[in-house]
Amino acid sequence: MTPRLVLFDLDGTLADTAADIALVTNRVLAEAGRPPLSVAHVRARVSSGARHLLRSGFDSVPDEEELAKLQHRLFNYYAESPAVHTALFPGLAAVLAQLDTEHRLWGIVSNKPASLVAPIVASLALPSHPVCTIGGDSYARRKPDPLPLVQACSKAQVSPREAVYVGDARIDAEAARAAGMPLIVAGYGYAPERAEVCSWGEAGYAADAGELARLLGLPAGADRDAV
Repeated sequence: MTPRLVLFDLDGTLADTAADIALVTNRVLAEAGRPPLSVAHVRARVSSGARHLLRSGFDSVPDEEELAKLQHRLFNYYAESPAVHTALFPGLAAVLAQLDTEHRLWGIVSNKPASLVAPIVASLALPSHPVCTIGGDSYARRKPDPLPLVQACSKAQVSPREAVYVGDARIDAEAARAAGMPLIVAGYGYAPERAEVCSWGEAGYAADAGELARLLGLPAGADRDAV
């Protein structure tokens, strides 16, 4: 596989964001008199979205109107400090740098609101610039709809058949399949074990950045960050 364009999901794929999401989620839960969630609990659920995560913090699930208010509060708190602990996963900076060296494009397609994606991406000290940075509200439909991936390819002037999506959740697999592009599952991130991923359909599985580099057709050692 030597794709011209590599698209990454953000949370749990490109960056480890769980600790910051746990901070703001627990702030909202504390205001509602609920106990905090562990970072591990958040990590396992964050790819399903903020409302799913908030629901998991209640014994009696709030109705949709109340959930919408809680989510709005969570996003407001998150905007105040979106990247206190967030960082690229180990080896990802080197993978991005090698893509740039080989003149291969990369971008970000997330379901997180674009207003949150931008400051998080800016905080990551990336070794090269993404050709696109797309949030969940950038277009009329979000993943698992293929529209954001198709639009990302359009921005890069690359056919979906010449692109690959790297993600950590079933909705990433559904979006990639519908867009007509291969999927690599970020096993080094928040994705479940290989056995569960088999039910998502045909996909590569990267247990670490080195395996991701190999699946992308990058040279050996492309996952090694400079010292």
